[in-house]
Amino acid sequence: MATKKTKADSAAKDMNFEDSLRRLRQISEELEEGEPTLDAAIGLYTEGMQNAKFCREKLGQAEKKIKVLLEENGEMVEKDFQSDE
Repeated sequence: MATKKTKADSAAKDMNFEDSLRRLRQISEELEEGEPTLDAAIGLYTEGMQNAKFCREKLGQAEKKIKVLLEENGEMVEKDFQSDE
């Protein structure tokens, strides 16, 4: 059974990290300041969760690419980035 593609799914593919984060902030403001209908609030929440997931994935990919240069025994050594988690 094929999954149904939504407008939000298509838009998410076209976004980069910065656009997705900006939209996530807009959604948060709309939910906090506005009084959307229940259906609109659910739609915004769903879109926000998709954007949050996209941002987490992009950050994870970036962390994998980051290399840290450390000095060991007087020499610069390249090591993989490790988060505090």
